[in-house]
Amino acid sequence: MDVLTDKKLLNLITYAPATIVGAFTLLWLALSVTDIVLNSKQELIDFQNDYQQRQDTILTKQVEYIAQQVKFAREQTESQLQETIRDRIYEAHRIATRLYESNRNLPEERVTRIITDALRVMSFNEGRGYFFIYKINGLSVMHPLFPNVEGSSLWDYQDSRGNYIVQDMGAKVKVDGEGFYRWWFAKPEQQNEQFEKIGFGKYFAPYDWFIGTGEYVVDVEADIKKTVLEWIRNLRFGQFGYVLVLDADGTILSHVDSNLIGKNALELGTQANIDGAKQLLNADNEFVRYSASYKPEGVSESAKISYVMKEPSWGWSISAGVYAEEYNRALKERQSKLEEEQNDAVVQMIILSTITTLFVALCSLWLSRGIAQRFKRFQSRISTNFNQLEDTKNKLEHLARHDELTGLPNRSLLHEQISVGICNSRLNDRQLAVMFVDLDDFKKVNDLYGHSAGDQLLSQISKKFEAFLKPDEFVARFGGDEFIFSFPNLDSLVETESKVEQIKAVFAQPFIVGGRTLHASCSIGVSMFPTDGDDPEDLISKADIVLYKSKARHKGDVLFFDNTINQQVQHDFLVERELRRAIEHNELTIAYQPQLEAKTDKLYGVEALLRWHNPLLGHVSPLEFISLAEENGLIHRLGEFAIDRACEEIGRLFPDSHNDLRLSINISPTQLMDNGFVELLESTVSKHQLPSRRITLEITENVLINDLPKVTPIIGRLKSLGYTVSLDDFGTGYSSLSYLSALPLDELKIDQIFIDKMLSSEHSDSLVKAILAIAESSDMTVVAEGVETQAQKDVLIQYGCDVLQGYFIERPISIDQLAQKYSEKYLEFE
Repeated sequence: MDVLTDKKLLNLITYAPATIVGAFTLLWLALSVTDIVLNSKQELIDFQNDYQQRQDTILTKQVEYIAQQVKFAREQTESQLQETIRDRIYEAHRIATRLYESNRNLPEERVTRIITDALRVMSFNEGRGYFFIYKINGLSVMHPLFPNVEGSSLWDYQDSRGNYIVQDMGAKVKVDGEGFYRWWFAKPEQQNEQFEKIGFGKYFAPYDWFIGTGEYVVDVEADIKKTVLEWIRNLRFGQFGYVLVLDADGTILSHVDSNLIGKNALELGTQANIDGAKQLLNADNEFVRYSASYKPEGVSESAKISYVMKEPSWGWSISAGVYAEEYNRALKERQSKLEEEQNDAVVQMIILSTITTLFVALCSLWLSRGIAQRFKRFQSRISTNFNQLEDTKNKLEHLARHDELTGLPNRSLLHEQISVGICNSRLNDRQLAVMFVDLDDFKKVNDLYGHSAGDQLLSQISKKFEAFLKPDEFVARFGGDEFIFSFPNLDSLVETESKVEQIKAVFAQPFIVGGRTLHASCSIGVSMFPTDGDDPEDLISKADIVLYKSKARHKGDVLFFDNTINQQVQHDFLVERELRRAIEHNELTIAYQPQLEAKTDKLYGVEALLRWHNPLLGHVSPLEFISLAEENGLIHRLGEFAIDRACEEIGRLFPDSHNDLRLSINISPTQLMDNGFVELLESTVSKHQLPSRRITLEITENVLINDLPKVTPIIGRLKSLGYTVSLDDFGTGYSSLSYLSALPLDELKIDQIFIDKMLSSEHSDSLVKAILAIAESSDMTVVAEGVETQAQKDVLIQYGCDVLQGYFIERPISIDQLAQKYSEKYLEFE
């Protein structure tokens, strides 16, 4: 046996590690090269599948988005028409009123001439709209199109469908003061065909007139179609992507080539092209592979894949597609890139393995020298101290411009990075997106699990945000749970939407924080350069605006800035400003909608409904100002007013000593969760001497979903004080039977959407029966809202509904009308 000498040991220590590392390096190199080749092949297959899926998704979303916009525009036809003619009549009525007030000392005939001279020459809607005036008895006072009928009575004049036009108009405006009405009439240029018109008239009391106007529905619809097609015509996606719209007969309504618009696709190109056009016309919600008659510059083959959807009301076929040549070109480019990456990776591995082997060999030689070891230790200490100083300096510089918790850039870098992105996007003639991201319900995480858990959640989210960013993209922590992204050099809306999806994908999986599984979501507001501005502060502000609107509309939503939203925000500010002064200016009133017992038709109770009429805004819908009040904190003042006024009026005109009329009051979730709500309610009810048994408090389902643990004891306390608790709009939200069993509810209100469809939809009919069965098993009263016909009333009585409410029963009325109509009748029932 060889003796292990110091020399042999030194040689073993010096050369054995290098030899072993070299052998393992060669083995690792062979396995790695094999793995790279196999991965490249699999990556190409995965890319092919992923590319096809992404193309299909892009096309589907593009066409669905356009179809939604078309549907929205179509559905706005009648409301836009009504709004336009109503505004014009209001204007004409104001003119007539001013002229009357200025000349009321003159004879009626003279004042009539002054008013008709002023209104006769006025027109609108590109000259189609005009005003006419009739006396309530049917006598024509003014008609610009048919002056020959002026002075004669058209009381018995009927349209082609037997409607007494003037007679019906006069009756409606005489009763209601104003109103919309419909009739059929020939257009001046098409006398042989009748078209539906929608008119609006307003009563002019001084001379027993009504001033009216009308507009053809088809004309307004034609204007909207033209606007929609112009918008579609300008849409682009990808390199060659555009939107094709065909009419039912094959006429091209929208195309990237304006020369083709108006031509018939069934008459263009070869037989294969014509067959392709037929496929597009016959398809609906499906992909079509066909030969296109149009090939843009840069495309040599006509094979194309398009996604098609039909717009049934207008008979349009909407499609968007990609050329097969684009797909093949992308695959070839990807294959070439993978081969290049594969070769570079092999070369890098060979170089790395060689360097590693040499390095280990040199290290072994250095270890054999004792003096070198001592010097190496001194050198290591010096290097370590220097690196520590360098790291400290870098950390201080980093902390000055980065968020301490997440490590993301802070506001000091935000404007700088967005400005750089704007410059680059402008040079490349591309777009930039600023995305304002806010976490939904983040405060609940801090409240439930502590601020430490909230900080850990923010840190995890920040790391995932950074993971998908490209080198020129940027994310900063704006403050709290808010983040701002900057995405420069974007080609299209589709690419912008893909960035949104990347952000939302971060929240697709739960987060593990302190051993707990937390789910999070976010709302996103997006502004774009150059369409929304070219200044970082302006883009951030507009993204913040649409983020606010997005969260108000639906948490977890995404909203892009546009002029409509900007106008809506300005309108909201105006409404909020006027609403803050509404109570002091006595603009708020209470209307009451009666509720009758289904079986006896006795008056059961009334629902108090808040109404607002503002001198500047006119009548403002409760749907608008109630939601706004909940957002800005005014709901508490409105709620206090509604409770006080309703209790005062009902207590005064229907005192407890004479009857037992019930008063239903809607309670906002924010109002209900306020710490002083129960004390305020008790004080108000006591002040007006109304017993709590006559008060029904209506709450909505969302308060049960969001704050069930907190709201349960509040409802229990209200019940112990004698109040009736009702669940409003039951069935429209996320109702659970667990709420009904866990909460001491007294009443369910079936939403009018189910009552409206009950006679025509088996599904709605079954739901109504189910709700009545649930209520009966839980010993709860059921109130049906939105009863509008005798047939609905009869079916609800047959099903065992307790109380009925709706326009068929009675519209909302003032307290004086309520007292005049029901107080004596109610006393008789007693």
